[in-house]
Formats: sequence, C-alpha cells, structure tokens
Amino acid sequence: MEVAERPNWGFCDLCIDRGFDFKTLSSIKKLNYNTIAINTYVPEAEDEPKKKKKKAEQTKEKKDYIPAPPEIPADLQRNSKLNILQRVTIEFSESAIAHKIHQSENIKKYDIIAVLPRTSQAFQYICTTLDVDIITFDPQSRLPFRMSRKLYGQAVERGIFFELMYSPAIRDSTSRKNIITTAHTYHAVGRSKNIIVSSGAANFLQVRDVHDVINLGFILGLKSNESVQVIRNNTWKLILKAQSRRCGKYYVEVTQMELDENKTSDLQ
Repeated sequence: MEVAERPNWGFCDLCIDRGFDFKTLSSIKKLNYNTIAINTYVPEAEDEPKKKKKKAEQTKEKKDYIPAPPEIPADLQRNSKLNILQRVTIEFSESAIAHKIHQSENIKKYDIIAVLPRTSQAFQYICTTLDVDIITFDPQSRLPFRMSRKLYGQAVERGIFFELMYSPAIRDSTSRKNIITTAHTYHAVGRSKNIIVSSGAANFLQVRDVHDVINLGFILGLKSNESVQVIRNNTWKLILKAQSRRCGKYYVEVTQMELDENKTSDLQ
C-alpha cells in the first residue's frame, strides 16, 4: 500500500488582504512562501434602531451577514505554485454574533475563520465556546481589555491560534508599538503558545521575505527557533485544525494516487 504525501504547506502567510492585486500574487512565491490565505474582513455592524417592517421588506432585506470570498482567477489557480486558501476575519463585541455566523451560507466557503474581539465578553466567548481558528487584534489600537492566563490557556487547548501582523508596523509607528506590546502580552500571559505571524499586506511591497520575518521575531520577543515555528509549524497545525473543523476530526488525510503498471501487476 502506498501512502500519499501531505500537501507541501511550507512557509505560510495566512493574511493577505482581498484587495491585493492578484496579478502580483504569484510573486510571493519568490519570497519563499508556499501557502497564503486571502483575507476578507467583516467589520462589526452598527446598531440600527428597530422598526416594524412589512414581511415583504424583511424578506427583501434578509441577506448573508458574511460576504462571499473573492474569486481567484482560473489561470492563477492553474499556474501558480502557491497553495491559496480563503480566510474571513469577523469583528464583534457580543456573543450574539454566533447566530449570524451559524446562519451564514458563505461562511462554508472559507478555509480559515478568524475573529477580532472588541470586548472582554467577546474574548471569553471565543476562548471557551466559539469554533474558530484565529484570534487577532486591530494593530491600530491597544488591546481593548486585559487578557487572562486562564482564557488564553483554554483557547490553546481548543486549538485556537493568536495572530501578530507585521505590515501595519511598517506603515505606522503607533501600530508598531501596539504590535510589540501585544506580542509581549502573549508571552507574559501564555508563554507565546499558539502564535502565528502573518503580513496583513494590502500590496506586494508590504510582504517581507521569510528570513526577514524570522529576524523580526526577535523584536516580538521570540527566539530564532520560535520564529520558524510561528510561520511554519504553527501554521501547519492551524490549517489541519481548520480542515478538521470543516470536515470533522480526523488524523489521516487520504489522497487518491495512481499506481504504475509494474506495481499493479505485483499486486495481482
């Protein structure tokens, strides 16, 4: 019996903005990445005053809270050597968001689900209950609440990963301070367990070579071996966890393979 090799995920950047020019997407391969995830950001909906509406109006206005992922050009999928995944990042403050997520048909089209909690209540709900893959924070502002060791540990036990994005640090000094502070909080509260580093890039100029990102880990309080882990080993675990969330828990990925004629004759 011949066993299929697992996909070559290699080094991963799991947050490329959906506004990224797809014509330059393949160039990321030159920076030594094997896998990327196109990110669709869903901001928190503003509360609107409740008004009585006719049934016809309610039916007309009812739509999916989660937008569909961007369509990857067929020629890019066919010719690119990159593994291209789809990711959604949902911002929210209250646990009521779970109903909208569960009612969404578009959510099933994404490979990775990330969330951005705005309150301690939302963070607690994510760590203990909500089935997602990544917790991330807005680098343009400081952490909006105090993070506890207990909740961090619960998130790690449930296979959830914490994200740090470096491209905002390139664009803005305030974001740079906030990202470093968040990284040190991850270390103080959770010993930097289940950390991933991604770019959050909106264009090719904001993506850095894998080796530059590894060196950047020193500023984020990571040792060299930990830096390699957060952009390779941890991302592999995250992708596998995301696949198990979509398909049910499993330990073996089966891929159909063709046997050559010699091996086929030996089996007969």
